[in-house]
Amino acid sequence: MPDNGTGEKTEEPTPKRKREAREKGNVAKSKEISQAFTLLASFLLLYFFMQQIMYNVMAGIERYFSTLIVDPLSVDTAARLLQDTMIYTVQTIYPVLIVTAAVGFSINFLQIGPLFTTKNLAPDIKKLDPIKGLKNIFSLRGFVEFLKSLLKLGIIAFIAQSFLKNNIIIFKRSLNQGLDLALAEIASLISRMGFTIIAAMVLLGIFDLLYQQWQHNKDLKMSKYEVKQERKEMEGDPMILQKRKEKQRQFSLNRMMNSVKDADVVITNPTHIAVALQYDLDEMDAPIVAAKGEGFVAEKIKEKAKELEIEIVENKPLARSLNSMTEIGDQVPVDLYQAVAEVLAYIFKENNRFN
Repeated sequence: MPDNGTGEKTEEPTPKRKREAREKGNVAKSKEISQAFTLLASFLLLYFFMQQIMYNVMAGIERYFSTLIVDPLSVDTAARLLQDTMIYTVQTIYPVLIVTAAVGFSINFLQIGPLFTTKNLAPDIKKLDPIKGLKNIFSLRGFVEFLKSLLKLGIIAFIAQSFLKNNIIIFKRSLNQGLDLALAEIASLISRMGFTIIAAMVLLGIFDLLYQQWQHNKDLKMSKYEVKQERKEMEGDPMILQKRKEKQRQFSLNRMMNSVKDADVVITNPTHIAVALQYDLDEMDAPIVAAKGEGFVAEKIKEKAKELEIEIVENKPLARSLNSMTEIGDQVPVDLYQAVAEVLAYIFKENNRFN
């Protein structure tokens, strides 16, 4: 009894199933690893260009106060200051935005390869179903995502707390140091803490990617019924294929039976092999095999030969040799010329076909 695809999903997904899922944008990828490397790229950029960024910020503040000193605050001055602030802000953050976008794209490309689809952009009324939405929230997948979020927060909090606890002396010492030296020490501490957190996020992202690949494969698994139905779609229904093969065999048999009428003799085993030979003294260099077969086909050839009053000769060795060494339409092999010639000579002599 068919299960209509509701059976247990025990079969590995077929290439067709994977291809269709990919075309719909359903691929295994980890947001965690993308976020981790994006954060790493941003942090590295800030780490190496922080001095230049701070210089731009200080230059902007200096220009802001210089403008206020020279020009009294007015609508035009405020508009100009706002425009300058926006320009400096864009100049400061656009390298970070470009780098993070490039890294995010590269990480996604490495995870899923080249893929462009608009199917996910198509509106789907099912996504507005509140009941289904609640089921997704309280599903196993939703629970796993919740645990991952807690784990990330826990890792960040643990690393930050450990660094601050173990380096509290730096903050105490900075109270008695100059501003430049204090900022340098605190920046170094924050950098080490940031890189440690990012390293932990990358490691978590790698594990998440492995989990996503496992979950994706699990989601695509199929029931035996689904595999069977897909095979039918790709290869055709077995019953239809069987009927088609039967028709092809019947057509081949009918065509071969039509060739028997041109034969001059049928050589038999005698019980399960029959080979029909045709030879035209004026047009053929050697006899050809007009039809041949074993079992049921052999019986049909003999029946047709009797119906057409074609001579049937029993010769076991010759019948076996012709059957194994030739195909329909082949000339008789040279090694069998003598044996076939003797049979044909006898037949032609009986039918007065020699001049």
